[in-house]
Amino acid sequence: MPTSTQSLKKASLGAVRRLYTGLQQKQRQAHYNHQAQTVLKVVEGQRGPTARTALRQADEYARDVLGSSDYAPWLYVYAAVSGGFREGWIPDNYYGMVVDPHKSGEVAKVGLVKSFTNRILNTAALPDLAYVIDGVYYARDYRPLSPSGLTELLFARDECTVFKADNSYQGRSVTFMTREHFPAQGRLPLPDGVFQSPIRQHGFFAALSPSATATLRITTAREPDGSISVRAAYLRLGRDGDDIVRSSSHVRVAVDPASGALEETGYLHDWRRTDTHPDTGLGFAGLVVPQFDKALQLCRSLHESCPHMPCLGWDLCIDQDNQPRLMEWNARYNDIKFSEATKGPCFRGLGWENLWRDAAA
Repeated sequence: MPTSTQSLKKASLGAVRRLYTGLQQKQRQAHYNHQAQTVLKVVEGQRGPTARTALRQADEYARDVLGSSDYAPWLYVYAAVSGGFREGWIPDNYYGMVVDPHKSGEVAKVGLVKSFTNRILNTAALPDLAYVIDGVYYARDYRPLSPSGLTELLFARDECTVFKADNSYQGRSVTFMTREHFPAQGRLPLPDGVFQSPIRQHGFFAALSPSATATLRITTAREPDGSISVRAAYLRLGRDGDDIVRSSSHVRVAVDPASGALEETGYLHDWRRTDTHPDTGLGFAGLVVPQFDKALQLCRSLHESCPHMPCLGWDLCIDQDNQPRLMEWNARYNDIKFSEATKGPCFRGLGWENLWRDAAA
């Protein structure tokens, strides 16, 4: 009968989809854990082997609390960095494969659409100047602009502008442009995205990261009662020759979310420890991020305005006028592993460790 044939076909397609999804999940787990093994080798190369007791505790926690031993490798990394095991950690792969898809949903995708960000957040902290949408130029208020009008707007105050394409992250598709890049007539073949004014960073950041604007990452989370809290913070610094802070070369330093004080020890992009910036020679001990309270308040208020997303990573810098300037926001799979390893557990009390049970059900 046709109905039986159709049912069989649907069942077969469903089985194929489940098999394909299962293979994808295994590949993702393998990728995550390969990264963890690489980091662990570097950390232990500097600090020596991790205590067997801590590794055994990580195994038990991954299996009994998080539902799978696949989550143990990143717990090994956290234990190696912090010098022991701590209950409550969220492994990087558990966050990416369980927490993020279960809690964020489709709405988090808008975080990648940079030309749409100010429509959502509606904040003067964004340095947005103009947008490209379907080949048409728009001012910050989404008023259409002619090519000549765009050029005048972009370079009214600065000699260059920063263009960021939609659906890009970690510094990808960031271009510094000058007036000479713009033809006298016609339009540039640009994807959808945003033009932003360059940020003149506070002297505190300029001393630590002179060639690239430093990035203060603040992580906020939605509490079970709906309120917003700051859960973690760290500073990303550029290296000599980099025009932006890049994940492939950056220096990261954990920041106390209560005071804005930097930790004495920072980490290179490969997780090797350092007490000073390798290019400037400046030490991190005793440094406190200026206007840190302002930055925290901005991030909390912005997250309160869009509580649909349970956890957000905000990239800011304090400018020369002592004001926090928002560079980007990260709604999907914002990095938590560095904060967990250096200052965690940062996300206790949110119930994330139970989400795998809901997903299984």
